[in-house]
Amino acid sequence: MSQVLLETLVGAVDALEKKTKAIQGQINSLPDHSENLSHLDDRLSATEAEVKSLPDKIFMPLPEIKALTDELQKHRQLLAIPLKQEVRHEHHLSKPVLVCIFLSLALVGLLFLQCYTWQEADKHKENDIKYRYLKAFQPPEGQRILHQVDSLYDSNPDEFRKAVRRQETTRQEQFEDFQRVQEKQEEIKHLQQKWNQ
Repeated sequence: MSQVLLETLVGAVDALEKKTKAIQGQINSLPDHSENLSHLDDRLSATEAEVKSLPDKIFMPLPEIKALTDELQKHRQLLAIPLKQEVRHEHHLSKPVLVCIFLSLALVGLLFLQCYTWQEADKHKENDIKYRYLKAFQPPEGQRILHQVDSLYDSNPDEFRKAVRRQETTRQEQFEDFQRVQEKQEEIKHLQQKWNQ
């Protein structure tokens, strides 16, 4: 086992020597730039001397630059603080105006109610004069019927009103149905005349 290891090490050392000789040959074949490098070193030294002498040649207003720097610092601090903006909501309808609008609407509603009341009062006046006419000019048989109506009303006024309103509604519906029947009959007549022609 040690024989194999020894042979492997000898082979590796030989290969390494060959590579080292090849690299040494390549290095020896490179051109010599030491002269150029010395010229470059001289030029860098001259440039460095010129750069060091520049501040003496340039006039710098240092107090003004310092004042400008301070001003810039102050402005930067002021700009770093955001401005506070206040938003105010103003409503232009004040309480007295709203009260006036509400009272105006209430007044208009009351006027409509008053007109309706006047119309109802006029109906009651008409009905009253008609009833009084019947009482005054009715023959005795009719007066007996009116006395019965009076006694019915006096016994239960609410039920009497409801019964009268129901009867009026029923008669109104019957009348409207009759009108519709008449209109339909006229339409049928027109259609028959049209088809007969």
